[in-house]
Amino acid sequence: MTEILRPIGVIARALESIANIEFQQYGLTRGQYLYLVRIAEQPGIIQERLGELLKVDRATVTRAVQRLIKTGLIERQSDETNRKIKHLYLTKAGQAIYPIIKAENDYSNQIALAGLTPTEADSLEQLLHKVSHNVAANWDFVKKGNNRHYYNKGDITMPIQPVTFDQLPTLQLISRETFAATFGNENSAEDLAKYLEEAYNTDQLTGELENPNSFFYFIYHDDQVAGYLKLNINDAQTEGAALDALEIERIYIRQSFKRLGLGTQLINHALAVAQQTHKTNVWLGVWEHNTAALSFYKNFGFSQVGEHVFQLGSDAQRDLIMQKTLTL
Repeated sequence: MTEILRPIGVIARALESIANIEFQQYGLTRGQYLYLVRIAEQPGIIQERLGELLKVDRATVTRAVQRLIKTGLIERQSDETNRKIKHLYLTKAGQAIYPIIKAENDYSNQIALAGLTPTEADSLEQLLHKVSHNVAANWDFVKKGNNRHYYNKGDITMPIQPVTFDQLPTLQLISRETFAATFGNENSAEDLAKYLEEAYNTDQLTGELENPNSFFYFIYHDDQVAGYLKLNINDAQTEGAALDALEIERIYIRQSFKRLGLGTQLINHALAVAQQTHKTNVWLGVWEHNTAALSFYKNFGFSQVGEHVFQLGSDAQRDLIMQKTLTL
């Protein structure tokens, strides 16, 4: 897996250390200049919104704001219609310091981009905005009291991990194994063999792994791959569903790992991904005769909203479309 968080962390810590040293002469302690800049950019911002922008908790924002008020750099003003709402503004002293902070930021940005062409710098900015959006969604998800589901094995665990390209043989093996175990007894050997070859051949799975709107995950138990999950968004959805929806296309647990709660972990992970990608509806197709699966999804709040035909070899089968609406 590509590791980007470490270099981003190194950059952030180095620039923060420099700024903390240089801004001491203005009475700004650790990180306070970040709050001052946001207030300068959005005069009248309320404290809650300030915390959302900086991705810090309420207590941390409160302490920082109180320090800045005490040093005379910002002030609170009551809202004209609701005096309980307090807006934040720079004082004259804060306004005098802001251009210095802005100049430091511009200089540090120039240093950081040294050696990059304008095109490379623009591409980097766009990519970092995407990364920031992903992390911000995670921050908001956890802040609301949700848990991120990335492990499942007692106290010392293996995570639910994205499937990588070098794991394609394992994905292919488990895809065929779990599908055959689930539906093999209900279909002819000829139809089953045809479907397994069409759906899980190397070219097909490679294309799905390369699709930026599809996501594969393995779940581990006792250091072994115990099952997998495939999710689709946007135009990767098999029914061409709305842009506010996420599809759970495949969710399978190997026979020897069933009744360990792993399916629940994968469903919760799918719902977490939906929250993180700001999708309000999660849907999937379930074979009408798979009563165990239908009951499982109903327990998670899914209900039938339609149906479609699932072609398995020469057999056209009826799948029920089930959907759950999320509260973001």
